[in-house]
Amino acid sequence: MLRVLLCLVFLAVFANCTAQNVPVTGKVLTTQGRPISFASVFVKNTSYSTMANETGNYRMVLSPGKYTLLFRYVGYKQQEVEVDVEGPTIKDIALEEDVYRLKEVRVSAGKGDPANATIRNVISRRKYLRSVPSYECEVYTKGVQKLLGAPKRILGARVAKTLNLDSNRQGILYLSETRSKLFFRYPDKKEIMEASKVAGDNQGFSFNRALDLQVNFYDNTLHWDALGNQTFVSPVASNAFHYYRFKLLGVSGENGKRIQKIQVIPKSKYAPTFSGYLYVLEDEWRLYSVDLKLTEQARINFVDTLHISQHFAELDKDQWVPSDITIRFRGKVLGFDFAGYYTALYSNYKTNPAFSSDFFNDEILRIDSGVNKYNSQWWAMMRPVPLTIEEENNYRTQEAVRLEENSKIYLNSVQKEANRFKPLRYIVAGQRFENLQDNSFWYLYPLHNTVFYNTVEGWGVRLRAKYVKRFSYKRALEAEPNIRYGFASKILNANASFTYRLDSLRHTSFSVRGGSDFLDLNNRGTINLFYNTLTTLFEGKNYLKLYRSKYFSMSGQREMVDGLMFTAGAEVSRRFPLRNSSSNAIFDKAGKNITSNNPQSPGFEAEVFPINNAFSLETKLSYTFGQKYTKRPDGKIYEPSRYPTILLNYRKGIPDVFNSVVDYDFISADLYQDRIRTGLWGYSAFYLSAGQFLSAKSLFFPDWRHFTGNQTAVYNPLFPNFHFLDYYAFATDDRFWEAHYEHNFSGRFIRKIPLLRRLKLEEIVGGACLKQPDNNYRELYFGFQRLMFRFDYGYSWTPGRPVNRAFRLFYGF
Repeated sequence: MLRVLLCLVFLAVFANCTAQNVPVTGKVLTTQGRPISFASVFVKNTSYSTMANETGNYRMVLSPGKYTLLFRYVGYKQQEVEVDVEGPTIKDIALEEDVYRLKEVRVSAGKGDPANATIRNVISRRKYLRSVPSYECEVYTKGVQKLLGAPKRILGARVAKTLNLDSNRQGILYLSETRSKLFFRYPDKKEIMEASKVAGDNQGFSFNRALDLQVNFYDNTLHWDALGNQTFVSPVASNAFHYYRFKLLGVSGENGKRIQKIQVIPKSKYAPTFSGYLYVLEDEWRLYSVDLKLTEQARINFVDTLHISQHFAELDKDQWVPSDITIRFRGKVLGFDFAGYYTALYSNYKTNPAFSSDFFNDEILRIDSGVNKYNSQWWAMMRPVPLTIEEENNYRTQEAVRLEENSKIYLNSVQKEANRFKPLRYIVAGQRFENLQDNSFWYLYPLHNTVFYNTVEGWGVRLRAKYVKRFSYKRALEAEPNIRYGFASKILNANASFTYRLDSLRHTSFSVRGGSDFLDLNNRGTINLFYNTLTTLFEGKNYLKLYRSKYFSMSGQREMVDGLMFTAGAEVSRRFPLRNSSSNAIFDKAGKNITSNNPQSPGFEAEVFPINNAFSLETKLSYTFGQKYTKRPDGKIYEPSRYPTILLNYRKGIPDVFNSVVDYDFISADLYQDRIRTGLWGYSAFYLSAGQFLSAKSLFFPDWRHFTGNQTAVYNPLFPNFHFLDYYAFATDDRFWEAHYEHNFSGRFIRKIPLLRRLKLEEIVGGACLKQPDNNYRELYFGFQRLMFRFDYGYSWTPGRPVNRAFRLFYGF
């Protein structure tokens, strides 16, 4: 009897709940019957809204009652429809194209097109419009990336099979949804993700971010890292008339408000500008809707076109907020034709909430571990924008694939195929051996990192492997064994390192290293083994100078508080000087250029230091001011900081411990910042460093302060490397002062030059200097960059030496 009573109670509660939540669905069409993608649907006099999906279908959940629904999309007349919701309701709607009439314009035109006065009015109110009101709201996002066409094979692999495409090599590559709470108080923003769904990965966390879809055209400029280094001018920026022409197409009425449709026309085809339409409310002079696009002529990278559709809604008098935004893109790269969109729907606004003084902190996005636990039934009820048939099929297909992939038979099959040795892949990129059930893998470094030649070891082999085992989101173990043998020196070295990553949220890790190895005399690193092999064999320039070390070291790091990183380590070693044992340059003339292994006496062989034992301690403390970050269950992701980082370093050589003979104290301080944005002028980076040996009673060349130089035509442009500095000549056991500066103009000048602007090159200028008590160095350079290509030309000056002029080339990632 009790069971029956409980069942009746449950059924009554369920019936009451379902009665309070009634679906209202339909399709938004044109008068010709074509679907209108991403049309907005509002419930009048509320903050509740939704939007149609890509095929024009919409869905709302309402309690029984009478409502007025507003249907709206840029370029179409808004329609109001009365609905009486008693049960599941279907309501299709056809929107008429809006007619904008010039004869209804009331604004005083003055000189030029009447649109100019309207835009000036918007600009005059821009500072106010972009900053109010503060609010919190709910945000639903969806991201879709799909292939529309692809080559049959790439690097021997069948594309359709690898990417789970259909027979036409088409399909969805990425499909993900999120629900978040968004908090805004200009200029601060914060997002807390509450639910996440990723097709084919029920344990994954979406990379959709409502923050990334917060596009504010009231700002002077807009920038998206995903589109490259270019910054774009808003059509209502304070200097908009330098970049745009405006044309008033007409005025239309809507809910007692008059809306002007203004065409946005770039003055230059290749300027970093938008084209399209703005819809502006008369008298209030604010944006009502935005329909703008970027093309590749505006110097966007990775995609060919980007289309932004944004709508605003009025909550209370003079309180307008974003209601939805959709960003669509399309591009073609290496035969892959792709397209997609990201959309955000805002609802349930609360304006001017009371935020605590510490609410807006360095954490801008928080994703908790439970956001991916919601099942398909929950999403079917809570999803405000219905899926298209293609998206529904993709979820089902990816879920079936996931279930199959989790079976032991499938895992073994995939693992066997992935682990099949492929010589070409090994030569270029190395070989990876997966253990999918154990969540671990081994990686063998590629051939060009395995076989080498230098004048100390002769021809040699370096067998390196890396093992990674993940225990959870936060914990992982990495091990890297290394065996090295030189056929001329006849010396075998073996060593290994182990790193245990304890907490990815605090970047906590501990490392242990030990064994024997040939190490670079420059403790900052110079040229890698592959390039040194080429320069030695073909030019007789054996840049790399080595010594042998038998060592054991321990180190650890942890982020103490947000932005504050502490690192400490200790090392004990026995160090041996080395001499050349081979000089086999390919050309006799090149062989005459070979120098000794002692950078302090390149003309003859001499030991650079005596055999010695060393025991040292080192600590580092770095702090990034205002470091913003995203907190995910699988780690913390830092945002590019608007402020610099300061790094303090102390290194101590301790005598009489482990028979150590070194005795010194070294301190240094660094101040640096990367990507300082300067609007349309690109971005800058700077690095300042100063240091001194407080005491130098006993130390050897590897203990000195070294610098990251470069003497080869092919180089690593990682800032703040020197371009032309000798690898060893400026090492010091005294004090120094170092400065670097580099600026990327992001095509500011190149885009004005016909033909060249099609290459989308970015102009770079920079310089560096190094000052020591008895030695000074300066360099200047300029160059061009395009994605993974970079070409520089520059000069360097050292007192008493001729000016050095040289080219530098970089190709890679």
